[in-house]
Amino acid sequence: MGALCSSETYMLDKETYKKQVEHNKMIEQDLDKDRKLKILKLLILGPGESGKSTTIKQIKIIHDEGYSVEEKLIRRHGIFMNILEGIEEIHLAVGRENKSYKNPLSFDHIHEVRMFTENFKKADETDKILGAEVINAIQKYVKDETVAMMLRDKTVYNIDDSTIYFLDNFSRIIQKDYLPTEEDILKSRVPTSGVIQYKIMLKNFNFKIFDVGGQRAQRRKWLHVFDDVHAVLFITSLSEYDQVLREDATVNRMKESLNLFEKICNGRYFINTAMILFLNKIDLFEIKIKHTNITVALTSYKGPQERDSALDYIRKRFVSLNKNKKRSIYEHVTCATDTEQIQVVIDSVIDVVIQHTMQKVGIQ
Repeated sequence: MGALCSSETYMLDKETYKKQVEHNKMIEQDLDKDRKLKILKLLILGPGESGKSTTIKQIKIIHDEGYSVEEKLIRRHGIFMNILEGIEEIHLAVGRENKSYKNPLSFDHIHEVRMFTENFKKADETDKILGAEVINAIQKYVKDETVAMMLRDKTVYNIDDSTIYFLDNFSRIIQKDYLPTEEDILKSRVPTSGVIQYKIMLKNFNFKIFDVGGQRAQRRKWLHVFDDVHAVLFITSLSEYDQVLREDATVNRMKESLNLFEKICNGRYFINTAMILFLNKIDLFEIKIKHTNITVALTSYKGPQERDSALDYIRKRFVSLNKNKKRSIYEHVTCATDTEQIQVVIDSVIDVVIQHTMQKVGIQ
């Protein structure tokens, strides 16, 4: 067990940006020191929303002491924001899918949520609670027949799984004494900006784990800094093969992930680095494959529209991108929100990093 320390960026205002720049400079200085010490460094990469931050949360829960009451209280505000943003995403999906509300008052409910969201973003941390009016608006909005139908068929309409989870638990979350559970924290989403660094003792080795923002600009800025990490854990979402990037609506997420993996796997910075691949969100993939073929992203696929064949094809596509035939790709099919399943996988990853490092640099 060890103290898992983190630095997380939640806002992008000028003051936060200044602190982030200073924090990033410290990370670069720390990396220089690490080269002289026996510290194992694991870099977690992948496109946005693939499950990188969730995986790190699991490491904290499994191998550290989880989240304190204070940490849970801090996370509460982010969960409220996830709910508000989730309602907005549902509204956008209604328009995108050319659906119509059954209840004409649903537009009023959306307006109420939007107005509250703007004020919520500006409020002090202590004032960030969901008011009675917005709670009422959300409760009525999700009862609209069109909204209810889209929530039932979440994978068809690409409604985020965390939105469904928080709405299912809405009556518990709106209580005045609400304290997030570890599952709530795992389901919550906070976009990673810059670099988040974690320190933890795993199997008697000091580890530093780095989570780099998944958007393109973040990746380009930081990859060169980590040329001496001992392993790269690349995480991709299996279920987002019919979705586009948030930062570029013309680019398919699965194609972007394949392109990114190829660049990282064969890039000069990671030639001698252990490469681990998480094919994540298998739970959502199993549902989506029943109604949407992977050919929307991978046109060369000729197999049946079913889980095992499609999964095997995607796996082979990723592995085939590795041009260094002397290096193995350690693959795992994962559901990052499943603590029991991910515990076994993470233990395997730790073993790979330790063994690979001992073979390469002779750590005793």
